[in-house]
Amino acid sequence: MEKLIARGAEADIYLGRWGPLSAIYKVRTAKQYMAEELDKKIRRQRTVREARMLRAARSAVDTPHVLYVSQKKYTIVMEYINGKRMLDIIDKSPSQGKVMGEILGRLHMLNIIHGDPNTANFLFDSKKNKWYLVDFGLSYISSRKEDMAVDLHLVKEVVYVQHPTSFKEIMSGFYDGYMSVSGKMAGIVKKIDEIERRGRYARNRSFLF
Repeated sequence: MEKLIARGAEADIYLGRWGPLSAIYKVRTAKQYMAEELDKKIRRQRTVREARMLRAARSAVDTPHVLYVSQKKYTIVMEYINGKRMLDIIDKSPSQGKVMGEILGRLHMLNIIHGDPNTANFLFDSKKNKWYLVDFGLSYISSRKEDMAVDLHLVKEVVYVQHPTSFKEIMSGFYDGYMSVSGKMAGIVKKIDEIERRGRYARNRSFLF
């Protein structure tokens, strides 16, 4: 490992090398407030689960290749994606919301819930002309429409907070992109409305404006 590039609540992210390749090392860190054995068990389980989810998702969307997994060190080594974040692009090009919708729709067709589909986790590699989805630390398998609706609701909330001036255009494109690949959308929209009406999430805005 060479350089710490991000530190989160769950893991530290390093940029390093894996043989001749640039690589990301995601290292899950210990929680001092948790019993040691329980903490180790949770970190080990989450490390293995994330690696499996990254591999499973590749049949539908582009994700970093998993190069190595260490359960003892709670570490995933994966391909480094040298790309621009949707976060930094979408205000100037709100039509890119459709790309996010298509990617998340393809993921949901596999019954994979991402868990953190914010605009920083969509990366565009201009050399390969590909969009990648990264950070599957909160992902899991589910066919429940409510779980998919929560994914979509998280997109909505992030876009509203981070890209307020482009919110409607981004979300309109997102909706079109999601609908183009997923026949589940109509039922999921109803679930989003149910979630918001019962106050599970704070805001009270219609997904369809």
